[in-house]
Amino acid sequence: MGPFRRFLASYLDNPAGIDHDLLILYKGFYRKADIALYEELLKGIPHSFLTVADFGFDLQSYFVAAEKHKSKHFCFLNSFSVILDKNWLLKFYRHIEQPGVGLVGASGSWGCIRPGQADRNAPLHKKLVRLLFIKWPGKYLGKYFDPFPNFHIRTNGFMIARENMLKIRHGIILTKMHAWILESGKKSITKQIERMGLKPIVVGKDGKGYDKHEWDVSNTFWRGTQDNLLIADNQTKKFDTESSEWRRESELFAWGKVES
Repeated sequence: MGPFRRFLASYLDNPAGIDHDLLILYKGFYRKADIALYEELLKGIPHSFLTVADFGFDLQSYFVAAEKHKSKHFCFLNSFSVILDKNWLLKFYRHIEQPGVGLVGASGSWGCIRPGQADRNAPLHKKLVRLLFIKWPGKYLGKYFDPFPNFHIRTNGFMIARENMLKIRHGIILTKMHAWILESGKKSITKQIERMGLKPIVVGKDGKGYDKHEWDVSNTFWRGTQDNLLIADNQTKKFDTESSEWRRESELFAWGKVES
């Protein structure tokens, strides 16, 4: 309930800047009693909701929403999203409507889950990748993940046209590995969008759209003060509060180097 309260407070404090329909996805909530507290918080706020099975990860629910609702565009935010500026949705929309743009996100990364990246980066992420190697050898991971720089829009907050969302091949997103593959693998949402001949763009609080080679200087994710970030999530908030060593390790993982 806490994360939802924080999201809702940020939604009310930061007008979207454009007409939209607020759709709440209740994952794993099947009875009216299950959603009653949430609906009470939403009282007086125009919205609709969709209950989806508690099956797979958040991304699975997003595809269900795209199939069932006929909106031209969808902006997906997860449970830990916190909106940080006014006109946030308008800023996204101005870019997703541009010719040649197929995916807009609040943040992106160049990081990859590969042996070379694990060797190059710091202990925190080595531990994660080493654990993966125990279960999935490097050759297996190399089959599914490109080497650094592995450009991908983070799926914590992104906007996409419905027609393109429905073209994304995703399978059943049962495990965290499946979710990682869809976010940053060789068949990620970002890479599938690029194969359609469209660009992925990160949009900052400044309203500017950043091409993938500019993401490291957009000051939106795991670098500097992140003060150009438009929509925060649990990972960006962690970067703001962790030790300088953790921040350095994370910056190395995302960008391959630490900003001087």
